[in-house]
Amino acid sequence: MKGILVAVLTFLVLATALSTGWELMYRLLYTMAGVLVVSFMWAWVNVRWLWFRHEIKTTRAQVGGCIEEVLSLENTSWLPKLWLEIRDQSNLIGRRGNRVLSLGSLARHRVSLVTPCTVRGEYTLGPVTVISGDPFGLFQRRRQLDVGGTVLVYPPITPLSFFGRLPGELPGGSVQRQRTHFVTPNASGVREYQPGDALARIHWLSSARQNRLMVKEFELDPLSDAWLILDLDSEVQVGSDQDSTEETTVSIGATLANYFLAEQREVGIITQGRALAADRGQRQLHKALDLLAVIHSSSSIPLEQLVLSEENRFARGATAVIVTPSTDERWLSACRFLAARGVTVFAVLLEASTFGGKEPSLLLVSSLAASGVPTYLVKRGDDLGTALARPMGATR
Repeated sequence: MKGILVAVLTFLVLATALSTGWELMYRLLYTMAGVLVVSFMWAWVNVRWLWFRHEIKTTRAQVGGCIEEVLSLENTSWLPKLWLEIRDQSNLIGRRGNRVLSLGSLARHRVSLVTPCTVRGEYTLGPVTVISGDPFGLFQRRRQLDVGGTVLVYPPITPLSFFGRLPGELPGGSVQRQRTHFVTPNASGVREYQPGDALARIHWLSSARQNRLMVKEFELDPLSDAWLILDLDSEVQVGSDQDSTEETTVSIGATLANYFLAEQREVGIITQGRALAADRGQRQLHKALDLLAVIHSSSSIPLEQLVLSEENRFARGATAVIVTPSTDERWLSACRFLAARGVTVFAVLLEASTFGGKEPSLLLVSSLAASGVPTYLVKRGDDLGTALARPMGATR
């Protein structure tokens, strides 16, 4: 704006000089034109010949952890940069990338950023905009440096020592006659080696006997699959920010997924609009956390409809853990339907009244107990490791 005013004033001085022939007006005109040119070039040069580097040391973190980055801005010219404003356009909560600095000839500014992770989600780091101007404040130039990346902040995981007694833990559990590419205690036979088979699966006695490489085949062990059904129906969520039923539901899902996968079970996750096929291992944990980092209650599908629409995923003998803040008893019919198919059902009920809801869960808890569904009640502020250790009514 100042540059435009000076340009208009210069035009008036030019008109006055041409109409009057006054020598002082001509000198003033030359001075003002020189200031405009020098100021414009100063601002333009200040945002040129800059090299920016962004190094993200941690692209995955959990709530309570930190995202570590290293930012480097280098002046690759011999001309100093006397005033540079760095504006960070990242949406990572708590990140402090904005700063004002000066760079000398061929100088470099390097800074390490450590941002605490407080809210789960997927965040974009950058881009960065460099703003500079001239000493008179007449012109301002901007340059966007297309750098950055994305980071995932996982929900917190609470250490869990025990969660009910699931099928497959009792002696006498039957082996599932189903081949698997995992190594389990149940070897079912041998077959000829195929490219890609692990060398640890080679059965050397059979290989020596057959005079060709033979590998062992395995079957699934008696441990049942565990399905986590997270109710993210937007109509039943209450609370705000980290003290909401949505965030507590996701944290419970992460805690239970970590617990079941540590027991070598196959774990799957079902929510409104998203699903993760059952699998096991550390890779499955990363997949589960990737999903739980970004899901939100953006759908209004009732829990009963969600369970019935996904019934084909539950094999006989599987375990379904339903996590919900809903006080509507209609989803109990879905629990009875799963139980009739041989699926063991657990309910983790969030006491919505402690999160700001109006209706208590006493009637629903009684109905679940009458239906024989082990129920865990989680209130706002509860330690999940304690709340999920024993179902309601269980004795130590």
